[in-house]
Amino acid sequence: MRGLENYGYNCNINSVVQCLYATRKVRDYILQLHENDYHASGTVTGRLKCLIYEMTKDSHSPCDMSFLIGSLGSHCRVSFDFQEDSALAFKCILGAIVDEGGEPANAIGHLWDVVKEERVRCLGCNTAESTRSVINTIPVLMQDNFPDELQEYIRKYSDNTLAICNDYYCTTCHIRTQCEITSKVLSLPPAVCMTIARVINIGRSTTAHIVKTEKRFTFPETLDLKYMKGGAEPPSVDDALYELYAVIAHRGTQYCGHYTAYVQCHDKWYLADDSLVKLCSWEDVKTTYEAGSLNGVAYMLMYCKQITLH
Repeated sequence: MRGLENYGYNCNINSVVQCLYATRKVRDYILQLHENDYHASGTVTGRLKCLIYEMTKDSHSPCDMSFLIGSLGSHCRVSFDFQEDSALAFKCILGAIVDEGGEPANAIGHLWDVVKEERVRCLGCNTAESTRSVINTIPVLMQDNFPDELQEYIRKYSDNTLAICNDYYCTTCHIRTQCEITSKVLSLPPAVCMTIARVINIGRSTTAHIVKTEKRFTFPETLDLKYMKGGAEPPSVDDALYELYAVIAHRGTQYCGHYTAYVQCHDKWYLADDSLVKLCSWEDVKTTYEAGSLNGVAYMLMYCKQITLH
């Protein structure tokens, strides 16, 4: 494990890169890439390959992040001259890798893809329409009436009714009526990224008041995602068991702060805080359940299928 340079604004990207490095399939795939195919043009994929290769070297000095940040900003047309959200950095990196194409780079870009189906059913005539979409992060909502433990949250809010809409135009009834919106996961990827929606609006309908909540939310080392594959109480599925291997934590307000990453590498937990990387424990990771930790609260969780990835 090696640290990464922080130029005053890129702790979000540093944390994401440490999570990518901790994903074994990313390391395996990216080191297979032919350097001449990417490096000459300064692509995000080529820069990431060079960076991960440097991170594998036995050295105590932090790695230079400037080339990756430059290529990422150019490709995504996002200014990384100030701190952006780590979830945005994650999506930008994966999106750039997919856009630049080729195998096995394409496999990296789709490693976290979750295929979902959303079904809208008219409550007047019972006609239903379904659409499919692909996401690479799964949002976990923080509301007063929702469970504050991830496994219970997955069990209760997977494949359930999302909402009742009162202003739906039905093409069969040809009127505006009520509809029921449900969503379910059709396929689970080798790796799953979950973002805890800690930034919420507590304002009224006419005035927004955006705040960050640091209330307690717990997550297990082993997560059973069988509930996301359909049915309230589906049978046990071995390939639905996932193991936690990375956590991105954030301290500060909804507008500014600092990102760190807890990553599991070679069966040991590490705290990666920019140029500083040190051994830690599962007990240290659990301090991100709620406010009070020096490294803040958990924001992004990365799980991988047992055996196949980690």
